[in-house]
Amino acid sequence: MTNHRQSLKRDLILGSAMAILFATSAQAADNTPAAPATDTGAAPMAGEIVVTAQKRQQSLRDVPLSIAALGADDMKAVGHQDATGLVTRLPSFQVQQFSPSSVIFNIRGVSQNDFADSQEAPIAFYNDEVYGAALSAISGQNFDLERIEVLRGPQGTLFGRNATGGLVQYITAKPTKKLEAAASLTLGDYGEVGVDAFISGPLSDRVRARLAVTSDDYGGYIQNLSGPNVGSRHFFGARAQIEGDVGASGLLRVKVQYLQNRSETSAPYTWLAAQPNADGLGVPNPGQPDNLGYINTNPSPFVQSFNNVPRFRRTFWSVTARYEQPLGDNIQFVSITDYQHVTKHYGEDTDMTPQSVFDYYQDQTQWQASQEFRLSGKTDRLNWVAGIYGLVIDADARATIDGQIPGFLVGRMQAGGPQKTLSFAPFGQFDYKVTDKLTLTLGGRYSWDRKKDDYFHSVVGDYGYTTGVVTLNGVDDRFNPANNPLAVQYYRNWSGKVGLEYRPMKDMLFYAGINRGTKSGGFDIPNFLIQDANGNYLNNTIPYRQEVLTNYEGGFKISALNRKLDVNASVFHYKYSNYQAFIIQGLTAVITNLPAQITGAEMEVAVRPISGMRLGAFATYLDTKINNVALPSGRVTDRVMPQAPTWSAGWNASYSFALGKGDVNLSTDWRYDGDFYFSTFNAPIDLEKSHVMGNARIGYTLGHWSITAFVNNVTNKRFRVYDLDNSLSLGSAQATFARPRWMGVTFGWKM
Repeated sequence: MTNHRQSLKRDLILGSAMAILFATSAQAADNTPAAPATDTGAAPMAGEIVVTAQKRQQSLRDVPLSIAALGADDMKAVGHQDATGLVTRLPSFQVQQFSPSSVIFNIRGVSQNDFADSQEAPIAFYNDEVYGAALSAISGQNFDLERIEVLRGPQGTLFGRNATGGLVQYITAKPTKKLEAAASLTLGDYGEVGVDAFISGPLSDRVRARLAVTSDDYGGYIQNLSGPNVGSRHFFGARAQIEGDVGASGLLRVKVQYLQNRSETSAPYTWLAAQPNADGLGVPNPGQPDNLGYINTNPSPFVQSFNNVPRFRRTFWSVTARYEQPLGDNIQFVSITDYQHVTKHYGEDTDMTPQSVFDYYQDQTQWQASQEFRLSGKTDRLNWVAGIYGLVIDADARATIDGQIPGFLVGRMQAGGPQKTLSFAPFGQFDYKVTDKLTLTLGGRYSWDRKKDDYFHSVVGDYGYTTGVVTLNGVDDRFNPANNPLAVQYYRNWSGKVGLEYRPMKDMLFYAGINRGTKSGGFDIPNFLIQDANGNYLNNTIPYRQEVLTNYEGGFKISALNRKLDVNASVFHYKYSNYQAFIIQGLTAVITNLPAQITGAEMEVAVRPISGMRLGAFATYLDTKINNVALPSGRVTDRVMPQAPTWSAGWNASYSFALGKGDVNLSTDWRYDGDFYFSTFNAPIDLEKSHVMGNARIGYTLGHWSITAFVNNVTNKRFRVYDLDNSLSLGSAQATFARPRWMGVTFGWKM
């Protein structure tokens, strides 16, 4: 404990010192381009970010919501890191990712950590206002972006689909009216070679296009004593957009995206010894063997021994068509049509030993199609939006387990099958200026979902039933509409918002409101089915209910010193009904509905004290509780939300100044997270201790050319981004540690 505190203190001092170093540098020129005018009619000042969180352009400081955004420069600082690289720059935000196979966002403690492929998350993911249901399709879409928007709290009215706790939206860079192009080459540790490039411009007076490509390749950063190293990446992505003027004022834009991961060893697990306590929860058991007799004596989390090298292959593509047409002076029509398709194969060595004991595989094929029609308009006192949304998801997700565990599984088990979702929702919201200073917001959405499950469970070999070990050779259970009416579920619910916005003077905004968000229910995809005392499968436990989150929130946004200082703060209370809690008991993974509450507060400060310099900081507080959690021992108790540290804080600094004929840019970003758990059970092995992590960059631009050196995880801090307690079954835990210190250099060219 003493060493942990000393290390934490050292990292805090180092991170603060680097920020202060940039703050005390010399004067600089501000080269940030001006942003476009917003719907308020005022042009944002240099450095401001314009967002579309309310389906219209607004300056970030004018949106009466708790929202964070990263602009293009911030995204350059993230570079080729995966989605976990966003955490240091966003308050109340966490990412759980054990490989690109699944990305799970967490906002204010709200998430669902189920890694099953056909599940949808309560933190919705959007790309250019298009919802993406597949968790396996998120990784890799963060290239050639204009910005990232993170909306905290329920967003059910305007965005709708499963945005119970908030959403993350990627906004891509669009085709330009003049020729633009850029390219960069990144060389980094572990043989990393990354390429980014785009070209954009007019094809004619009325047609414009943009093509962007990205790739990232590096070797495994976890030494595997029993085979090839683990943790490699082989990724390629491309995005093409073409837009054209239609008639006098219409606009049609078509976007095609393609992502491919090729035979990556991307499940970089670390074996941790763990034994269950009296409640059946894993407790660290360092220096001892697991239930299989294996022990890893190397103290480094980056030296392991896998006989089954993990593999990840994925192909994702999508086509989106967006049509905008003004209908008169004050009404706008928008149509967004989208189709997405993803296939993936994922395999891992679950026992994490040189023995063939427990190998796990996932196969997924999923497509979705969506359509949104939307009308919006404004008058002197009213902004309004109304529309309808439809979605079809056709998913087929299957898991395969090869086991050599006597008394449990000796052979091969497969489970999963098709799931189909049909959803429809009308929605609307209006903002009415009651006075020049007071605005009332009312919004609502009605959602109708139909879900159908066709689940199968098959074993070839010896399988440990509740009633004893039996030998099977084929399908031993099915759950579908033909044999169980519960395999078809209908979910009907409403989301709503009531809010007040008060502006006593320019650059001062206060807001308060009540916001209700919903997430439809669904079906578990259990690899190991729940059984009664007679060994009968309890298929009626496969469906889980929809959840409802009601948020009571208030906050303010204040700008001062001619908008050189921004202070934002909010307080909130979440009341959860039927929270969809993900639990793993032994090797049985299920979602169960429980009551829960979250109370919290956030504060963000940004200051531009001199030209070219920006300093920022944030702090968050969370008090979370899940009620009536039944532990493996049968004891019922309360628990805290996963990945919800009581205290978090972040700070960053950037500074640009002229040097010779070019410009120097310095930047650093740091984050502190207090203790938190990875699981609903709050197992001791799932406790991640408080830590500090930071990144730093220095770049020089001369004319069209630039060179930037970066260090990610400056202090080489070892901390986990994922953990799975398998103490009851295997006597170990599957941990994924953040990448070690990663250094590199990026060479860039821009037209």
